[in-house]
Amino acid sequence: MAETANDTPQLRLPTLAAEDGTPTSSPARGAEMKNFLQARLQKNRAPPLKHTWDFYHDRQDRSHSTNLSNAVSSNSESASSSEHTGTNGSATPAGKGAGGVADYEARLEHLAVIDDIRKFWNVFNNFPLTLLSLRDSIHLFHSGTKPVWEDPRNVHGGSWTFRVPKAHAEEFWKQICLMAIGNTLQDAVEDPQRVRFQDDICGVSLGVRFNSMLIQIWNRDGSHEAGVQRVLETVLDGLADELQPREGSYYYKKHSEHAGFSAPVGVAGSPTSTSSGSRPTSSMGQQLQEHGGSIDAVLGEGS
Repeated sequence: MAETANDTPQLRLPTLAAEDGTPTSSPARGAEMKNFLQARLQKNRAPPLKHTWDFYHDRQDRSHSTNLSNAVSSNSESASSSEHTGTNGSATPAGKGAGGVADYEARLEHLAVIDDIRKFWNVFNNFPLTLLSLRDSIHLFHSGTKPVWEDPRNVHGGSWTFRVPKAHAEEFWKQICLMAIGNTLQDAVEDPQRVRFQDDICGVSLGVRFNSMLIQIWNRDGSHEAGVQRVLETVLDGLADELQPREGSYYYKKHSEHAGFSAPVGVAGSPTSTSSGSRPTSSMGQQLQEHGGSIDAVLGEGS
């Protein structure tokens, strides 16, 4: 006998109630899961830094556009405009160049405010050193401190300067920046027993030269000999063997010992150049004096 339609096996499913027919809000769906994860990431703020830092780019030639500034600004959550100040690749203060203050203000650009680790990497990863032009410089400084010798927090200070081969410059610069924002360098200069004003790390700089880069660590008190020495020890201890600077390629110098330094009006006690104030490596101090304080002349750097 032929089978009828009623004899065909049927799959019996439970009947959905009216309220069960609404679309699900489960995050398991693709678009909803993406939105869910993005919301969670936004809630999980990156670890904040102890200090807020300003990032500057000093471009010697601003007659043509560059994509470096745009790259940082578009990837930094806190990139902002700022009052312009003046400096050059070797940390020459504003007003000392041939073009005067206006020339420096036209060159120096404030690119970002960095107050957490995510913003630091946004800047660092989007500002390739290989695209910097000769004599360009970049500066990572405590917020409120300008990268000029005559800034109130720099006027009594100085800096360690390291001449680094370009092949090692990016990694060297990264390590110095991490030591700065991680307070490793700050710990080196702190001394609760000091009677004079407390020393601070003001910032770090990188300047491009012909076959090397100058990397500087600025501190507030150039007369704090123990702290200055500990900064050097901290850097040398923290660098890998392949990044260790060669003898004679680094030195310390007070800002006031530079020929172009002029103490701001109203700032008393600006130190003068003395043989005990500078702490060069090997015979670097004597060479600097013989060449009028020019590190380029001492190390044979061309323009």
